[in-house]
Amino acid sequence: MELLKKGKEKFLRRYYSPDIYWWEWGLAVLVILLALLSCTYKDTVSLTVWSTNLWDVIAQGRLFDFYEYTARNIYGLPHDKMGCDLIAILPMSIWNIPIWIVQYFFHRNIVDSPVMLAWSKLGLAVSTVGVAYMAYKLAYLLVPEKKRCMWAVLLTMSSAVAIESVCIAGQNDVYFILYGAISVYCMMKNYSKRAVAFAALSVAVKPFFVFAYLPLVLLTEKNLPKAAAKCILSVSFMAAGRIIGMAFPMYSESMSMGPSNAVLYNLFSVGFETGGGEASVFVIGLMAICFIVFMLKPKDDEEKKKYILYIAAFVFLFISVFSYTDFYRSYLIMPYLSVLVVANADKFRVNIALMYVFQLFRMGCVSSRTRNGMNIYAMSNSVLSMVTKGSGYSQEPDANFKAFLDIINPHVSSFAAGVCSSFIVISAVILLVINHPRFNYKFDIEKDGTLAKYDHGFLILNILVFVPFLMIMFFLYFYPLENFTFRIVQ
Repeated sequence: MELLKKGKEKFLRRYYSPDIYWWEWGLAVLVILLALLSCTYKDTVSLTVWSTNLWDVIAQGRLFDFYEYTARNIYGLPHDKMGCDLIAILPMSIWNIPIWIVQYFFHRNIVDSPVMLAWSKLGLAVSTVGVAYMAYKLAYLLVPEKKRCMWAVLLTMSSAVAIESVCIAGQNDVYFILYGAISVYCMMKNYSKRAVAFAALSVAVKPFFVFAYLPLVLLTEKNLPKAAAKCILSVSFMAAGRIIGMAFPMYSESMSMGPSNAVLYNLFSVGFETGGGEASVFVIGLMAICFIVFMLKPKDDEEKKKYILYIAAFVFLFISVFSYTDFYRSYLIMPYLSVLVVANADKFRVNIALMYVFQLFRMGCVSSRTRNGMNIYAMSNSVLSMVTKGSGYSQEPDANFKAFLDIINPHVSSFAAGVCSSFIVISAVILLVINHPRFNYKFDIEKDGTLAKYDHGFLILNILVFVPFLMIMFFLYFYPLENFTFRIVQ
């Protein structure tokens, strides 16, 4: 009996320990690389060329002609004007110096090279490692247990929303998410000036972080004039960029095509009818959050850290669920959601299961609701396309999962999106309720350890969330929509 007991303890230590096994890391990296090499979204192409256009004008000694040069669109990009400030693409510009050299001196067009476009996305993936590292730093402030904090790293890096944003859509959102996470970390460490600086840097790339920064300031600074000053400083880099940009010809015309106005419109567009018109759910929610956190007084520094992380997660979950944003933008909830999952040990298994539900149904909603979310056209200029069908291969813009569902029945996609949205709201609300810093209930499955041996199973499920959707993309890619001749009519 003693030998059996020792054998069982050794088995549990080997397979149910907080260590992440090498093959779990390998599985996550494999999924990321597969997605990275399979798609090249149209925004990736534009962002990559804009980032190398900067070196074109510098080499020609006419930096201030940058926006005018970009607006000429000599490479035939999907977008004819660059709609962001230089600070938003500067990290990409630095990373893409090697492919600019190839294009500028050896006359190889980046737009026509899946390998060079993949290099550009690889730079975004490297920045994702930075976001994952910040997840570790944030988690360690709450749970000083290195092995368990590494779970936050893997959950952040391999999340479906991260893969979708970076590896599929190839967006530069990763930069403002990284700067924002550093700002939150500095707040938790009481580095006030650094927190303001990184918040300003994040907002200068894209304005999303300001919506979390506002309530965070009201939590940590109860002096209203000082809080107002910090909020004003958080938009200072963006304001300075706009002022400096006015010296560039075509700057105003280019910025009018950018995402800032659309961002605000999309955030505020979801609402409900009142006697005076449509009230924005986002505005009401944000103002309510600001009022509550201003009245809130954490008991000690440890509770304040928990509230800072919780508020950041709350705001970005709120944005993702109760406003309309582009299909790739839910990445902004990371790394905060991953840290919440890891930091609350007494709710860990419930949390990680809810995280899986949220990601799974969010991917289902994106795929069935929008034609951009799983568009096979994005695969036409990827490394996968080059290897399997040749660099000249292209797909029709409407070759996507939503169109496939509409072939089966015109009502299927809207029904699926509605069902998925319900699960998204339910899982998000439960996550926000049970992870409140003062929610003390401990679930029975955590008390008795019923699901303890399935910890790594939950981890693997979260790593593999994106795989079924990637397989659907492969299926539609190799078996195009025109091959489907059936239609089920209601």
